[in-house]
Amino acid sequence: MKKIFTLLLSLGLFTLTFAQTTISGKVSDTKKEKLPGANIILKDTYDGTTSDSIGNFTFTTYETGTQILVVTFIGYEDYTDTIILSNTTLNLDIVLKEMFNELNAVVISAGAFEASDEKKNTILKPLDIVTTAGAEGDIYGALETLPGASKVGNDDGLYVRGGSDYETKTIIDGMPVNNPYFSTVPDVPSRGRFQPFMFKGTVFSTGGYSAEYGQALSSAVILNTEDMPEYTASGVSIAPIFLGAFHTQKFNKDKTALGGGINYTNLALFDEVYNPATFEWINSVEAIDGSLFFRQKTSQTGLLKVYFQKESSDFSLRTPDIDSLPETDDIELGNSYNYLNVSWREILTDKWSVNAGVSYSKNNDDIVVDGFDVGRADESYQAKITFNNEITKKIKIRYGAEYQNQHFEQNAGLLNFGIDDDFYGTFVEGDIFITNDIAGRIGVRGEYSEALGEFNLAPRVSLAYKTSKNGQISFAYGDFYQTPQPNYLYVAETNPLVYEKATHYILNYQYITNDRTFRIEGYYKKYNDLITQDSFNLDNFYFDYSNNGFGYARGIDLFFRDKKTIKYADYWISYSFLDTKRKFSDYPEEVTPTFAAQNILSLVYKHYIPSINTQVGATYRYISGWPYFNPNSEEFLSDVSPDLHNLALNASVLTSLWGNFTVFFISWDNVLQQDQIYGYQYSANGENMIVSEAPVKSTLFFGIFMSILYGDDRRVNDIDIDKSAE
Repeated sequence: MKKIFTLLLSLGLFTLTFAQTTISGKVSDTKKEKLPGANIILKDTYDGTTSDSIGNFTFTTYETGTQILVVTFIGYEDYTDTIILSNTTLNLDIVLKEMFNELNAVVISAGAFEASDEKKNTILKPLDIVTTAGAEGDIYGALETLPGASKVGNDDGLYVRGGSDYETKTIIDGMPVNNPYFSTVPDVPSRGRFQPFMFKGTVFSTGGYSAEYGQALSSAVILNTEDMPEYTASGVSIAPIFLGAFHTQKFNKDKTALGGGINYTNLALFDEVYNPATFEWINSVEAIDGSLFFRQKTSQTGLLKVYFQKESSDFSLRTPDIDSLPETDDIELGNSYNYLNVSWREILTDKWSVNAGVSYSKNNDDIVVDGFDVGRADESYQAKITFNNEITKKIKIRYGAEYQNQHFEQNAGLLNFGIDDDFYGTFVEGDIFITNDIAGRIGVRGEYSEALGEFNLAPRVSLAYKTSKNGQISFAYGDFYQTPQPNYLYVAETNPLVYEKATHYILNYQYITNDRTFRIEGYYKKYNDLITQDSFNLDNFYFDYSNNGFGYARGIDLFFRDKKTIKYADYWISYSFLDTKRKFSDYPEEVTPTFAAQNILSLVYKHYIPSINTQVGATYRYISGWPYFNPNSEEFLSDVSPDLHNLALNASVLTSLWGNFTVFFISWDNVLQQDQIYGYQYSANGENMIVSEAPVKSTLFFGIFMSILYGDDRRVNDIDIDKSAE
């Protein structure tokens, strides 16, 4: 009997062992990275296991027949598979797809530097703009420390990757801006009109930008104004040449805010201290400007923003007449400027949102040279609406349309030239995330200019691939069109012109951690239909123009920023190599233009000293010189100005006066007293020459800024000082 029981038991065990199925294998992701801790289970059973440290797993089951295998892992899409259990061993190779997460997804970044507190790929924050030595609190001055950008001589404007200043467009809250710089005359430097703290973010695109923006062959500076202010506050700014004040008031349960400011500038004291080398002041610069803003929450998700700015300035100076030395020319400039921007945004549904805006600007420059009127003026109205549709988490579409009416005028003595243009633009663009690691942006933009009577269609494509947790490569391609400058359009009826065109190709690699950023970007731009002037028409007082120009620009930009290696320090290095030639304007052949420097290096260093609540900074710039015209040379534009070196220092002491947050600041430009030569100007016969250089070799500027809060908000002043090192 015992032998029979033992035999039956053995047969039973054999039967049970025979009925088991062993399931084993490995779990990895699409990058072949092993996934430890993944849950593997047969659906509606207790049979399963988890993957080990190298993604392998194994378990047995008595289940038979058709079963559902389920594999789950945080951050990845659930995996299911139908398997058949037939008392054999199954070996499975399971690949999980990463779940789409916008925060971890690749960023479409070719050609764009973000300067925003809202963006995860921020390169410069708004505070960086006012604490960068040498930038002098100017948005464009700070952007010039980034690769690809440069200021040229004493002219205003931002020159980007071989493009002229008019090829860069400034955009505020989606609306293009005319005359973003203060008006000036040749050889007198200028700066941007708008205060940096107006804006919560800046996108500086050196090429390949969105189809939403047009009319810029080289670059777009996209500025977004602050939303609802955080506090009711006042402020004053005091300097030997400057006095300013502002107030911001919140009310209606923080749903409404109203504010404004006024600034007065008089450079008389500055001119007493510093004598310009290139001209003589007759009347120093005197300017006054005021601004008003209004904010209204229109719903839980809607916001209406209104901004108005009005300016008035004048000055006069005496400059050498290069063709009749030692005679001089007296130049007077009086400027008035008005700018209005109204924008509204609203989230309409879970899938839809809208941005709409209108703007108006009017600029008038009364310019008189030795009694000869060469004044100019422009006025423009603009409207734009953009809809955003999130079709899925991975597909987002936006499209919109804009309209601009512009009028330009130019005087030449008793002659007056003018042109009106009605401009229409529309675009559609989609962001498509194939996975967390691969994304694309495809768009197209159409424009029509009545002044040209021409329609253009500009495709834009950007692709991005995430190579690691912090690294990615990007590529961008696009066509960009720009209506010729107004001074060319004045005679467009007799000399029909078409759009100037540039095609961009950009390849970018970037590696970003919380405290370090590295970017390298190569680019190639091809220009077509640039404006050329052939001969001067004495009867009608204008040149004969055509679109026979062409050219190219190619180069490499490098950027590295480090806020980690040195405690309390923050520094960045940018370098640009540029190779460009073009035939345009009055150039007789394709050459490197006067605004293109081959090598530009910027080193920016900031260091906070907590023991004295002081931040010190330094900026060094090197530029390898610009081509200039020398009629005595056999080759056109073959001469190059000397290398330019500039070291600027600044310091800001953060303290409290009468309980109010106060900043004492001082800046010193060109500390080493290096010659700032931008080239040389020659008379038409080549006999006379004057040096084109900075009017003042070195300057020292200092001032005070005080912020006044009210009620319980006053305690924020102390917090600001305590956290200023962060």
